[in-house]
Amino acid sequence: MRSWYDFKLTIFFEGILVGIIAGLITVLFRILIEKSEALTHRIYQYLLEGHIFAILGWFSLLIAAAIFVGYLVTKTPMISGSGIPQVKGYLLRQLDMEWIKVLPGKFLGGILSIGAGLSLGREGPSIQLGASAGKGVGKLLKRPDIEEKYLVLGGAGAGLAAAFNAPLAGVMFVMEELQKGLSPAALACAMGACVAAHFVSKQIVGLSPAFQFTNINALPLKYYPILIVLA
Repeated sequence: MRSWYDFKLTIFFEGILVGIIAGLITVLFRILIEKSEALTHRIYQYLLEGHIFAILGWFSLLIAAAIFVGYLVTKTPMISGSGIPQVKGYLLRQLDMEWIKVLPGKFLGGILSIGAGLSLGREGPSIQLGASAGKGVGKLLKRPDIEEKYLVLGGAGAGLAAAFNAPLAGVMFVMEELQKGLSPAALACAMGACVAAHFVSKQIVGLSPAFQFTNINALPLKYYPILIVLA
């Protein structure tokens, strides 16, 4: 019993370490995506003025970016898609996730793809980046497979927590979507990782909303029963 208690305590503090690293990576990813989207918007505003050579140059850059991202996917197929199915596949031992390749490939490929204007989000990439960070910590600390799995779970939740300033959502995602059951060790690791990642995110980007909505009226109270039925 003492050994089991020590393991849960160890995995909790290791989860905090994973959360800090995953939080830093995810926040940097989030900032660069926002900067690239703003830059792309300014470029399109300029192109609307009809600068033909600028338009040709921009399309050349987009083609080059597409070729480069295609090359990254060819070299590391695990970075394709949203990233969540890949993490699930790894946890089910159906796929292998080489974190040292997935981490830079997903990071760079995601920024180029989203920044170029593709209809993509940051949820899946952030989760896979966090999971890769968790596996990296497990490998560097030379942890056994079961412990490494918990660190991957914690890293995945930390990525979601840092991406949307939502630590509770990160914990719930791990328990419902990845772990699919209540595990004290997984819960301890996920809680440590998600809270640490949220703390890192809050210190760097603050508590501003992940999505900005304007000109939306408050829903009248008389419609709230309908929300219960829909839920």
